[in-house]
Amino acid sequence: MNGLRRSLPNGITLGRLLLSVVFFVVIASVQCSPGEDPARAWLAVWIFVVAAVSDVLDGYLARRWNTVSPFGRVLDPVVDKVLVIGGLVFLVAPPFSSGSGVAPWMVVVVIAREVLVTSVRALVESSGTPFGADWAGKLKMLVQCVTVPVCFGNAAIESRRLSPDFNVFAEVMVWMMVAVTVLSGVPAVLRAAAAMRTKRHVGTQ
Repeated sequence: MNGLRRSLPNGITLGRLLLSVVFFVVIASVQCSPGEDPARAWLAVWIFVVAAVSDVLDGYLARRWNTVSPFGRVLDPVVDKVLVIGGLVFLVAPPFSSGSGVAPWMVVVVIAREVLVTSVRALVESSGTPFGADWAGKLKMLVQCVTVPVCFGNAAIESRRLSPDFNVFAEVMVWMMVAVTVLSGVPAVLRAAAAMRTKRHVGTQ
């Protein structure tokens, strides 16, 4: 039982990576052409939602069973980034670019933030100090995981129904995602700086 508890959270994370690949395959098959059956578009949306929910589950189990590991702390955010950034890249490419509301520069901003925080996390972890996600990072992930399927649905499904309310909602979510993504990097960098200062202070004693 203890072995299962140690391996299950990381197994769920690896399963999310597999779901990400399936999501990319399905979304690549959607053409947004007139008269196209929206079933594949809905399938892609639900695959993304299941993958995003699994992120909550593996973290909850790891904390509940006290099986948080360095491997899991590194793997989990990497898989999250593959899922979210991969989805955003598809949204700025045809056939979704004209209806998703996501601009290429927004994806650049998201990638830049993720690279910065990932680099900082690696630096802190290499010094032996755990550096898991904080509340700002979790909020950022939540907003991103809502924005991607909403924008995909806006481009592939809802836009055909000419729903102005949904279009406005998608636009609001995109801008909220950019703002939260940028702002969430600030506490992460400050926390890393504090951790490194503490490490240096302890090392000089």
